[in-house]
Amino acid sequence: MSFADLIDHFDRVYIVNLAHRADRRTETVAEFDQIGVAIPNDKIQFFEASRPSDKGAFPSIGSLGNFMSQTRVLKDALDRGLNRVLICEDDLHLNALPEQTVASVLHDLQTTDWSVAALGYLEPETPPADHTGLSPWTTGTRGTQFWAIQGAAIREFHDYLEQVRIRPSGHPQGGSMFFDGAFNMVRTQVPGIMFRIATPCLAGQRASRTDIHDLRFFDRVEPFRTVAGAFRKLRNRKRRA
Repeated sequence: MSFADLIDHFDRVYIVNLAHRADRRTETVAEFDQIGVAIPNDKIQFFEASRPSDKGAFPSIGSLGNFMSQTRVLKDALDRGLNRVLICEDDLHLNALPEQTVASVLHDLQTTDWSVAALGYLEPETPPADHTGLSPWTTGTRGTQFWAIQGAAIREFHDYLEQVRIRPSGHPQGGSMFFDGAFNMVRTQVPGIMFRIATPCLAGQRASRTDIHDLRFFDRVEPFRTVAGAFRKLRNRKRRA
């Protein structure tokens, strides 16, 4: 079993990407090429991310944009009548893993009860080690590089995000926050959400200039911006080697 087999399990794969980030599209195409999958194709498509002009009550314009983008992905899946989708960030890095590991995750996706599954993430750095596949997880996670959702949870998560967006920051049921926060809170705020985490983690994050947080000076000012970009490309090439 390979990543290509795992991807084939889903009705559609969304890669969230801002229109002006052609650099990330190119790097993501290369990432999927490493596993023998040419993108975009009929199943895997880039989904144009939102970029609002004002952050409102959210921490930053980028955080609101990402929040809106993830909500729109779920709405698109609902409109298309899809039952099982995989959602990717455009800076994901697919980890080099034995085929049996990927096969175990796919087996659990096919045979166990789950609503939302974090397949690639940044935290926990040390996920459960007693099972290879999908494991129950009730603690927090960080990073949504590679995550899946199915069934009634698609509408339930979409509707929850719509409510979070209009609530004030700090609301006890979730309001005006980073998408990562809502990704964690939906598990306790929406009854019946069965959350699972891939063990080990299937995907991480490439080095790339952020679109969610405020930029540091070396990503705003030339020639530092160009130098920082070159170093990130070098790190990503070494990671793929």
